[in-house]
Amino acid sequence: MGRLLGLGLLLVAALVAAVTIPELRSELAGDGTEGTLTVSSCETHTKTHYGTHRRSTELRFSCTGTWSAQDGKGTYEDVVVETSSRFEAGAKIPVVQVDDTFELPQDRAPGDDAAILAFCLSVLAVGIFCLLTGFGGRGGPGLTASWQRLPARTVTGPLLGGLFTLGALAALVCALVL
Repeated sequence: MGRLLGLGLLLVAALVAAVTIPELRSELAGDGTEGTLTVSSCETHTKTHYGTHRRSTELRFSCTGTWSAQDGKGTYEDVVVETSSRFEAGAKIPVVQVDDTFELPQDRAPGDDAAILAFCLSVLAVGIFCLLTGFGGRGGPGLTASWQRLPARTVTGPLLGGLFTLGALAALVCALVL
């Protein structure tokens, strides 16, 4: 059962990385068409976040208007953009078009995607460990016994531990700093 868990973790890490890498590349390359949204209206809505001990509510706005590309090559009407502030009708705000979506430039956060990708390294390390040792299955070997069962333990142990640590620290740095 632990080996099956390891295979599942490897597949999850690969799938998440495959989805995240193109988005990260797009954000880092600055892909998208810069333009201006001329606001026609803004609607208020709330987004509720549930924590372990409390609930918080975030006030969000959906602003609708006409978007015009900075280079003059395109215009779209009835574009909706999520914002954290309310804008008056006629206000002009910078908005980036990426494929079929429109977003504020500051909402394009490569740090979040980099953190997800770095976390995939940690998941990959745990998946390989489970796959090699059978750790994680019900009634399977414990952590210490699994560590003793690692093939070429003097090489794979530090390699998997280093990969896990690198992924966890990189994810933390990317999420908090970038």
